[in-house]
Amino acid sequence: MRPNKLTIQAFGPFAGTEHIDFDQLGSNPLFLINGPTGAGKSSILDAICFALYGQTTGKEREASHMRCDHADASLLTEITLDFSLGDKTYRIRRAPTQERPKSKGEGTTTHQTDAQLWQIKTNEDNDLLVPKKAQEATKAIE
Repeated sequence: MRPNKLTIQAFGPFAGTEHIDFDQLGSNPLFLINGPTGAGKSSILDAICFALYGQTTGKEREASHMRCDHADASLLTEITLDFSLGDKTYRIRRAPTQERPKSKGEGTTTHQTDAQLWQIKTNEDNDLLVPKKAQEATKAIE
């Protein structure tokens, strides 16, 4: 598996939306994630693991606790990962269980864990392999 693009939103220390384009690294199979303590290096790895398997690295942190405390309440915590496996490219989008503002009225409602998995086609007509269920997405990835 080769990561291509990662989008992190309201996850870990990332209050907004961050994009990482691994394709810019070229065909080099090795790369270094470098930065000072607290910069979010482990959170990048947690985001990749969460996107693929619905859990963070080492199972030390629950995915539902990975929401950034500084994120705007209306911003959904979610991870999107484009990755290649052999000659095929896939996209997985996953969001953990989290509280979000109600669309009408006051208060919050619980957004349940969900995930979608697509096979990316070159003609922009992607195949939706898993439409919503996180367990189905995890099973398909495994």
